[in-house]
Amino acid sequence: MTGEYNISYIKRYVKGVSVAVFHLTLREQGLIVAKGNPKGIKGVEDLTRTDIAFVNRQAGSGTRVLFDHQLDQSGVNADAVKGYDHEEFTHMAVAVDVLSGAADTGMGIYAAAKALGLDFVPIAREQYDLIIPSKMLDQPNIQTVLNTIKSGHFRERIISLGGYDPSKSGELFMEVEGD
Repeated sequence: MTGEYNISYIKRYVKGVSVAVFHLTLREQGLIVAKGNPKGIKGVEDLTRTDIAFVNRQAGSGTRVLFDHQLDQSGVNADAVKGYDHEEFTHMAVAVDVLSGAADTGMGIYAAAKALGLDFVPIAREQYDLIIPSKMLDQPNIQTVLNTIKSGHFRERIISLGGYDPSKSGELFMEVEGD
């Protein structure tokens, strides 16, 4: 994913404010599955199987938007996914549902699967951005944040979580004028 789909959301929700959009990290989004992937889940098409219980992220979350987009791209109707309406508010909650057996799979980030020793079926690399009002860019605390996310220490820590690519962290992606 290029991150371009983020821009329409910025224009919709941050009206009247000029902002600078900085790269924070790319992250792996996919299906969190039990260790060994016992149900052989390979992609969103498998979620229509009657033997698979899914856990979703809450409506409005970036992961849910991405998941719904993936369903649409695959021609899968949400009504065919058992558990589509079962929602959790964090990636870790999705991973816990899979670990406990409450669900066979759920959409989330690789880092959550890794943290609980679960397996992962990659679906998409997603650009995760930092949005700062342009008029605040010169403030010392904002400059500290930008310098931190550009640092080698920050990048090493992010990489250690698993499923993140911070190689462009802190780079200006684009400026969006507040219309």
